[in-house]
Amino acid sequence: MTQDKNELKDKLKEFFNRQTDQSEKSKQDAKIFQGLYNQYLDDQHFIDWNSWKFIDEKHQVTLKDLPEFDNSRTNILNKLAVIKLNGGLGTTMGCTKAKSFIQVREGFTFMDLAVLEHEKMCETFGVDTPLYLMNSFYTDDDTKEYLAKKGYNKVQTFVQSRCPRLDAETQLPVEDVDQSWGDDAWCPPGHGNIFQSLQNSGVLDQLLADGREIIFVSNIDNTGANTSAQIVQLMLDQNVDYVMECTQKTHVDVKGGTLIDINNQMMHLEMPQVPPEHLPDFCSTKVFKIFNTNNIWVNLNAVKKLLPDIKSEIIVNKKKVRGRDVLQLEFSIGGCIKNFSNALCVHVERNRFRPVKNLGDLLSLRSSLCDLDRSTFKIHHNHDMGVPPVISLDPSVYTSVDEVDKRFSHSLIMKHCTEFNVVGDVYFGKNVQISGKVTVTGKTESPGKVEDGVVINDEEYIAK
Repeated sequence: MTQDKNELKDKLKEFFNRQTDQSEKSKQDAKIFQGLYNQYLDDQHFIDWNSWKFIDEKHQVTLKDLPEFDNSRTNILNKLAVIKLNGGLGTTMGCTKAKSFIQVREGFTFMDLAVLEHEKMCETFGVDTPLYLMNSFYTDDDTKEYLAKKGYNKVQTFVQSRCPRLDAETQLPVEDVDQSWGDDAWCPPGHGNIFQSLQNSGVLDQLLADGREIIFVSNIDNTGANTSAQIVQLMLDQNVDYVMECTQKTHVDVKGGTLIDINNQMMHLEMPQVPPEHLPDFCSTKVFKIFNTNNIWVNLNAVKKLLPDIKSEIIVNKKKVRGRDVLQLEFSIGGCIKNFSNALCVHVERNRFRPVKNLGDLLSLRSSLCDLDRSTFKIHHNHDMGVPPVISLDPSVYTSVDEVDKRFSHSLIMKHCTEFNVVGDVYFGKNVQISGKVTVTGKTESPGKVEDGVVINDEEYIAK
């Protein structure tokens, strides 16, 4: 670090004092970031690897083993509010607006499926459970415009904090180095910011005044994250303050956070907290057998009591923006579990974790591995087709959702496909069936094509 810690802290205060926007929200955001910055400078970023143990059985239950939901108690769903995390842009998928606007299946976007599935749930149970979106400053305006255009008038929104990106070399806000960056000089500080954002927006007090006790929080791109009345019932009956849904770890989940016990308190362990020499253990499916789906349930009364002191381990997210190495200081909602003494890990089936983090995930969701139920707007996984494969699309060709749409205009039939790689520029026809480990390679001089009805099984296939 190039400068004294106290000197850096003083310079950060000077930076915020120079900001022209001195609104109440900006002051609140500055306070949140200063807390993160102090953590970044002062805290030990890695855990003591000898200090942890696996979580105790008394802190774990399995969803399928919970009592069935008592349908005579549908009123308890009126003590629930659902929040979808909607702060991300689909930049890694070639998008410039909210990731939730990406079309998933049959013309429906992530946003459409989240709203319509929620409305159908409320209709089925005869309840009026509110749906909120936590937007970032990147997504807020476009999201409000989309909701108005689609007539989703009941959906409510609030905006999370806006914090500066740091120049990796100076450890100070990028905007101090180059004032031409505009919004690129800023970022949201991760979904762990949800509790402060609920409080600062007034939504927390409004929910409590309306009799809402539990929130269900999930990523809007996780189409498996549907409301579970069983978990609401569990939390209210057993006075549980925090639930993290975890599922079995596979070779495609090696970076996913997991739960450990340190000093008799559950902690969410993520890759940035792992000493480098122990990363192979963290990524091993033999050492850590579960990972966090980021489907999180929290009691709002507990949140109200704990604020403003809800804290989490800091995540230093290293990125390159405009050719410059920058740092984003973030914290996660999973990391906040350590603040709640009465917390549970609920083991769930894989079908509650169907996120789309890249173009390969999108292709999988559009394939025969999944079906969209138009009566509930839920996406179901066809287990007889196998688990989702590892998909790798040539990054020089498949740079955006639009490029995938052009080359995969029809759904792939995937039957027990373990790995699917596409090398080069390839267009796929109707009813193409993929199984086993498959690599499809296109011509170098012109686009290749896999013709209608072709079956590719455990082979390297050269497109015509």
